[in-house]
Amino acid sequence: MENTAIVLKKLRESRNLTIVQLAELAGIGKGTVGDIETGKNKSTIKTLEKISKALKLTEEERVELFSSFVPKDIGVKILKNPMYKNLDSKGKKQFNDIVEQSALIFNDETISEEDKEKVLMAIQSVFFQAKEKNKRKK
Repeated sequence: MENTAIVLKKLRESRNLTIVQLAELAGIGKGTVGDIETGKNKSTIKTLEKISKALKLTEEERVELFSSFVPKDIGVKILKNPMYKNLDSKGKKQFNDIVEQSALIFNDETISEEDKEKVLMAIQSVFFQAKEKNKRKK
Protein backbone atom coordinates (compact mmCIF):
# COMPACT_ATOMS: atom_id res chain seq x y z
CA MET A 1 0.00 0.00 0.00
CA GLU A 2 1.34 3.43 -0.94
CA ASN A 3 1.36 6.09 1.70
CA THR A 4 -0.73 9.24 1.54
CA ALA A 5 2.21 11.40 0.40
CA ILE A 6 2.87 9.27 -2.68
CA VAL A 7 -0.79 8.84 -3.58
CA LEU A 8 -1.58 12.54 -3.27
CA LYS A 9 1.42 13.62 -5.33
CA LYS A 10 0.58 11.09 -8.04
CA LEU A 11 -3.05 12.26 -8.19
CA ARG A 12 -2.09 15.95 -8.20
CA GLU A 13 0.51 15.48 -10.93
CA SER A 14 -1.91 13.42 -13.04
CA ARG A 15 -4.02 16.56 -13.26
CA ASN A 16 -1.03 18.77 -14.07
CA LEU A 17 -1.55 20.89 -10.97
CA THR A 18 1.07 22.53 -8.81
CA ILE A 19 0.89 22.38 -5.04
CA VAL A 20 -0.19 26.04 -5.03
CA GLN A 21 -2.97 25.41 -7.56
CA LEU A 22 -4.30 22.41 -5.65
CA ALA A 23 -4.22 24.34 -2.38
CA GLU A 24 -6.23 27.17 -3.94
CA LEU A 25 -8.79 24.79 -5.46
CA ALA A 26 -9.18 22.93 -2.15
CA GLY A 27 -9.28 26.06 -0.01
CA ILE A 28 -6.35 24.96 2.13
CA GLY A 29 -2.85 26.27 2.64
CA LYS A 30 -0.09 25.41 0.18
CA GLY A 31 2.02 24.43 3.19
CA THR A 32 -0.62 21.87 4.13
CA VAL A 33 -0.48 20.22 0.70
CA GLY A 34 3.32 20.37 0.70
CA ASP A 35 3.54 18.87 4.18
CA ILE A 36 1.26 15.99 3.21
CA GLU A 37 3.25 15.29 0.04
CA THR A 38 6.57 15.29 1.89
CA GLY A 39 5.22 13.16 4.72
CA LYS A 40 5.69 15.87 7.35
CA ASN A 41 1.95 15.82 8.02
CA LYS A 42 -0.32 12.79 7.60
CA SER A 43 -3.40 15.00 7.02
CA THR A 44 -6.95 14.58 8.24
CA ILE A 45 -10.02 13.09 6.65
CA LYS A 46 -11.53 16.59 6.42
CA THR A 47 -8.52 17.85 4.45
CA LEU A 48 -8.52 14.77 2.24
CA GLU A 49 -12.22 15.39 1.51
CA LYS A 50 -11.40 18.93 0.37
CA ILE A 51 -8.52 17.68 -1.77
CA SER A 52 -10.68 14.90 -3.19
CA LYS A 53 -13.32 17.41 -4.31
CA ALA A 54 -10.73 19.84 -5.68
CA LEU A 55 -9.10 17.09 -7.75
CA LYS A 56 -12.53 15.79 -8.86
CA LEU A 57 -11.39 12.27 -8.06
CA THR A 58 -13.13 9.24 -9.46
CA GLU A 59 -14.54 6.80 -6.91
CA GLU A 60 -11.55 4.51 -7.50
CA GLU A 61 -9.05 7.35 -6.96
CA ARG A 62 -10.93 8.51 -3.88
CA VAL A 63 -10.76 5.02 -2.41
CA GLU A 64 -7.03 4.90 -3.19
CA LEU A 65 -6.42 8.21 -1.39
CA PHE A 66 -8.49 7.33 1.68
CA SER A 67 -7.08 3.81 1.86
CA SER A 68 -3.62 5.34 2.12
CA PHE A 69 -4.78 7.30 5.16
CA VAL A 70 -6.30 4.54 7.26
CA PRO A 71 -4.79 1.08 7.76
CA LYS A 72 -5.16 -1.71 5.22
CA ASP A 73 -8.38 -1.61 3.22
CA ILE A 74 -10.46 -0.04 5.97
CA GLY A 75 -10.79 3.16 3.95
CA VAL A 76 -12.46 1.22 1.17
CA LYS A 77 -14.87 -0.41 3.59
CA ILE A 78 -15.77 2.93 5.16
CA LEU A 79 -16.31 4.76 1.87
CA LYS A 80 -18.35 1.93 0.37
CA ASN A 81 -20.45 1.45 3.48
CA PRO A 82 -23.99 2.52 2.50
CA MET A 83 -24.54 3.91 5.97
CA TYR A 84 -21.55 6.27 5.53
CA LYS A 85 -22.77 7.34 2.10
CA ASN A 86 -26.20 8.17 3.56
CA LEU A 87 -24.86 10.40 6.33
CA ASP A 88 -25.51 14.11 6.04
CA SER A 89 -22.53 16.49 6.17
CA LYS A 90 -22.76 16.79 9.96
CA GLY A 91 -22.82 13.00 10.38
CA LYS A 92 -19.84 12.57 8.04
CA LYS A 93 -17.93 15.21 9.99
CA GLN A 94 -18.69 13.46 13.27
CA PHE A 95 -17.68 10.10 11.84
CA ASN A 96 -14.49 11.48 10.28
CA ASP A 97 -13.52 13.14 13.58
CA ILE A 98 -13.94 9.86 15.45
CA VAL A 99 -11.90 7.90 12.90
CA GLU A 100 -9.13 10.51 12.94
CA GLN A 101 -8.95 10.47 16.73
CA SER A 102 -9.02 6.68 16.76
CA ALA A 103 -6.24 6.48 14.17
CA LEU A 104 -3.89 8.06 16.69
CA ILE A 105 -3.67 4.76 18.52
CA PHE A 106 -2.10 3.26 15.42
CA ASN A 107 1.15 5.19 15.78
CA ASP A 108 2.46 2.16 17.67
CA GLU A 109 3.99 -0.12 15.05
CA THR A 110 3.45 -3.17 17.26
CA ILE A 111 -0.27 -3.24 16.51
CA SER A 112 -1.01 -5.72 13.73
CA GLU A 113 -2.98 -4.66 10.66
CA GLU A 114 -5.65 -7.16 11.62
CA ASP A 115 -6.05 -5.59 15.07
CA LYS A 116 -6.11 -2.09 13.57
CA GLU A 117 -8.90 -3.15 11.26
CA LYS A 118 -10.86 -4.75 14.10
CA VAL A 119 -10.63 -1.60 16.21
CA LEU A 120 -11.71 0.73 13.41
CA MET A 121 -14.52 -1.55 12.31
CA ALA A 122 -15.76 -1.77 15.92
CA ILE A 123 -15.68 2.02 16.21
CA GLN A 124 -17.56 2.30 12.94
CA SER A 125 -20.17 -0.18 14.12
CA VAL A 126 -20.72 1.61 17.42
CA PHE A 127 -20.98 4.97 15.64
CA PHE A 128 -23.72 3.75 13.31
CA GLN A 129 -25.58 2.01 16.14
CA ALA A 130 -25.58 5.28 18.09
CA LYS A 131 -26.84 7.16 15.02
CA GLU A 132 -29.70 4.68 14.60
CA LYS A 133 -30.58 4.87 18.30
CA ASN A 134 -30.65 8.66 18.15
CA LYS A 135 -32.94 8.55 15.09
CA ARG A 136 -35.43 6.40 16.97
CA LYS A 137 -35.49 8.87 19.87
CA LYS A 138 -36.71 11.65 17.57
